[in-house]
Amino acid sequence: MRVLAIDPGTTKSGWCLLEDGAPTDWGWDDNEWVKGMFKWIGVEPTNDVLVIEDVGHYGLPVGRDVFETVKWIGRFIERYTGPVALIPRPEVLVNLCGKRQGANDSSVRQALIDRFGGDEVAIGGKKCQTCKGKGWKGAGRPVCPECDGDKYETPPGVLHGVSGHAWSALAVGVTYLDQAKENE
Repeated sequence: MRVLAIDPGTTKSGWCLLEDGAPTDWGWDDNEWVKGMFKWIGVEPTNDVLVIEDVGHYGLPVGRDVFETVKWIGRFIERYTGPVALIPRPEVLVNLCGKRQGANDSSVRQALIDRFGGDEVAIGGKKCQTCKGKGWKGAGRPVCPECDGDKYETPPGVLHGVSGHAWSALAVGVTYLDQAKENE
């Protein structure tokens, strides 16, 4: 099963495609592009799920941006023909951080990194200090003896390159998978 998770926004949305529980592709793109990518990414409505972070007021007044985001959630749902799940942010915080109060984007990001093996495994991608990540050294450009041309001291992990709103989308997707596992 694949999960396409979306962190919706007013004009751009973060998204993450998870296959077998691990992220395989992600980004932060214009909403029109995200809406049209269901076929591009190969999401099949019969065995894949669209998961969207739901919007709530949480006791606070909301402005125009929230209403615009809600409209985009509706457009995403309307475009997708398969199963859709809406997960509110407090559920994500409790699932990944164990609490709602005091949890923030930083703690969610760290919880995801820890879940996928910690900084060195999940992120990885530390450039070789000898060749500075070039894979070669010197004018004749022989292969770097330290990294053997791989360019990295530690190889890039599954979360290498995830940034910004893609973290929120990943968090929503992981929360959906955790809830689905609990309900089995």
